[in-house]
Order: sequence, then C-alpha cells, then structure tokens
Amino acid sequence: MPRIRLPNEPYRLEEINLPEDLARQLAGQTVEATVVPEELPGTRRVERNEFPALIAPDGTVWNDYRPLRISFRDGEGHDWNLPRHWQDGHRKFAESVVEAESQVFRECGFLETVHLPSAWDLQSINIPRGEAERAAGHGTQVLVFLKPNEAVRVYWRDSSDRLWRTPHDWRRRRVRLPGAEVLEAQGTPHRVAEAYAGVEVSVNYHPGSLCCLQYGYRFRDNTGQRWPVQIQDCAILGFGTARTGRA
Repeated sequence: MPRIRLPNEPYRLEEINLPEDLARQLAGQTVEATVVPEELPGTRRVERNEFPALIAPDGTVWNDYRPLRISFRDGEGHDWNLPRHWQDGHRKFAESVVEAESQVFRECGFLETVHLPSAWDLQSINIPRGEAERAAGHGTQVLVFLKPNEAVRVYWRDSSDRLWRTPHDWRRRRVRLPGAEVLEAQGTPHRVAEAYAGVEVSVNYHPGSLCCLQYGYRFRDNTGQRWPVQIQDCAILGFGTARTGRA
C-alpha cells in the first residue's frame, strides 16, 4: 500500500473534517493509504445499484467517470478520505498566497457566499455522498471565523443543519483582471475583453479540485458566460466578493 505523509498543520486535517483530537495526533505523520485509480466511463461492466453508472441503449450498465480516490484507516478502524493532490505532497498551486486577513487584530465572524466544487471534491473532505451531490456547484453561505495568530476557520451547514469544515482557500477570490489584449489572447471575445479589462471581479477557485483550472480562473461576463484567464495575469486582492463584476 502506498504511504502518504499528512500535513504538519492540524488545521489542514480539521479542514477535511477529521476530529480535532485525531488531527492533532496525525499531523505530520505518514499513513498507509488506499489509492483507487481514475476510471474512464464505459470501461467496466457494473451492477445496476453501483454508483455512478451509465445505462447503454441495450440495457447493459457501465461505470461512469470516477476520479482517483485516496483514503486511509485510523486506529479505530474508521476510513477517512484525503484530497487527491495530497498524493503528490503538499505542493503549492499557481496563485500567490492570499493573506487578506493578516491585518485582522481582533476575533470576528461573518457570513460569506461561496460556490462549492464538485461532489467528488466534497466527498474527498469526508462530506457524505448525498450531501455532496446536493451541494456541488451551488452558491451557499459559509461562516468565516478570523482570530489573530490562528488559522482561518470556515464552516458550511448542510441540508440537515450539520456543520462541516471546508478548506479556507475554497473561498471566492477578489481579483483584478488584466488588460484587454491579454484577455483576448486567452480567448475572451473583443467586446468582453474591452468591457472587463482591469475590472475587479469575484472568481470561484478550489485549489486541486476537479472543477477548477490549475493555472487559471474563470470569470463571468454580464450574460453569465464564463471565460478563462491565467492566474499569473491577475492581481489577487483577497478573499470575498468583489464590489463590481460577477462571480
């Protein structure tokens, strides 16, 4: 079985919904993991009750797409999922670290609207499948807690009113878009590029997720159409909702 080293910071394990005591115990430890490889759709016959599945016109049932999945079993025999990108170590993603809350000098909490990633991403932080499927891709409110010298804590409430942690860097970003020429070179139509050049917008980004570009954001124009823009060409202003533009 492959061995995976967990992050040194307990809060990162708490963000994937491990209990606090277990997170402190396992932070920085190496665990034996079960890795289930990615499966492309239509490559394996399955039973009708297997999820997810595709039914062919002749009635045969095939597997649907499944991403790579990682899990480990704790000392009590409980299985926990891990984000897929943890298999490659705790690499940094393309964007600069956003320290928007570094100037907060007192404890505070507030509600913020975020868009959650795919159901597979939610399951990888140990949110049950049913809740993950209901919430995936939807805008929802989260409770953000800021406290000096402590990691940002973000809580999401599911349809059963249960609170779950989500990674703090799943929050929306405020970014300033580059000039029109840069936007056009990356595939944005001229009229949109001219209208949005240098504009501050909110973008959804979930590092390491299935639904986000590793090296880019997607911003929406006034019709709701999404356009890609490379992270390196944007000025990252912080977390939250921009004053202008659309998410």
